[in-house]
Amino acid sequence: MKLDLNLLPHVLALAKHQNFARAADALNISQPALSRIIGRLEKKLGVMLFDRTREGVVPTEYGCLMIERGREILDRSTELQREITLMQGLEVGQLLIAAGPYPHVISAGPALTRVMTACQNVQFRLEQLSPRATVAKVLEGSVDLGIADVMDWMDDSRLEIAPLPSHTGIWASRAGHPLAGKHKLQLEDVLRYPMISCAMPRRFANLLGESPNAGRLDSDSGQFFPAITLDSLILGPEVALASDAIMLTPPSIAANELTRGELVILDLHLPWQRTNYGFITKRDRSLSAVTKEYMACVRAVEAEALDVEKSLLDSYVFR
Repeated sequence: MKLDLNLLPHVLALAKHQNFARAADALNISQPALSRIIGRLEKKLGVMLFDRTREGVVPTEYGCLMIERGREILDRSTELQREITLMQGLEVGQLLIAAGPYPHVISAGPALTRVMTACQNVQFRLEQLSPRATVAKVLEGSVDLGIADVMDWMDDSRLEIAPLPSHTGIWASRAGHPLAGKHKLQLEDVLRYPMISCAMPRRFANLLGESPNAGRLDSDSGQFFPAITLDSLILGPEVALASDAIMLTPPSIAANELTRGELVILDLHLPWQRTNYGFITKRDRSLSAVTKEYMACVRAVEAEALDVEKSLLDSYVFR
C-alpha cells in the first residue's frame, strides 16, 4: 500500500477544525469532496481515522498516529524546501575551491572575504594547490571550482574552462640589488641570481634554460621548481628584500613593496612573462548560486588588481 502524501493536509485540517465544513473551507474545497477524500483514505488504510459524533469529528487512535507523523513529514518537507530556497538565495550551503599559487594570492583569497558578507551561513574551504592537483580535484568532484593555469587543459573535453585576465609578470629585486636600475637586461643576467617563485608547469623548464639559479625540473611530478620555491607567494617580497634573489611575479603580489620603493622592477620583459589561469569546472556539472556569486567576486578583484598593476608598470619607464 502506497500512501498519498498529498492527502496529509486534509487529515491535519480536519484534526484542527474538528468539523468537515470548517476544514473544507480552510482547504478551499467543498464539504462533500473532503468527506469523500477522508472516506477513501480510511478505506485504503482499512482503519477509521476519525469518529463522527454530533459535536464534531474526533481522531481515533489511528488518526492520532497519522496526525503526529503527518505533521513531522510536512514540517520536514517545508524545511527541505526552505533549505533549497536559501541555497538559491545565497544563504546556506558550502563552496569548496582549489586555487593555484598566483590566483590564490591575487583574487581567490580576497574574493572569498567579499562573498562571505553576502553568504554568511555558507561553509567555505579554499586550498592552494598546483594546477595539476587542482584539475585532479575538479575531476574527482571533491571541489566545486578550480582556479589555476589552464594552458595544458584547454582541449580537455571533461572540463569547462573560463579564462581570467592575463597578468604581466615582472622580475622584482630589492632596491639595492646589483641589477637595480640597469637597462636592457637579458635573461642570463637575471638568472645569475636565485629565482623566487612557486612550482611551475613543465614548459618553464625550456623557457628558463639549465641555469642552476633558475631551478630544476622534477621528472616525477612534471613540475619545474625554482631555486627558491614558495608554496605561498605572499612570502616572496620578504625573501627578495632580505637577499639578492629575484622574484618572478605579477606586480600586484608585491604592490606594497613596489609602491614604497623597497622593491624595484628590473628591465627585463619577455613575451612569456604572463599568467594563463582561469576558472576550471567539471563539464555538465551545474554551478550553485554561491559558486556563481564567488566567481563574480573573483572577476571584480581581478579587474582591480589589473588597475593596480597598470599603475605600477606605468610608473617604471625604461630607456
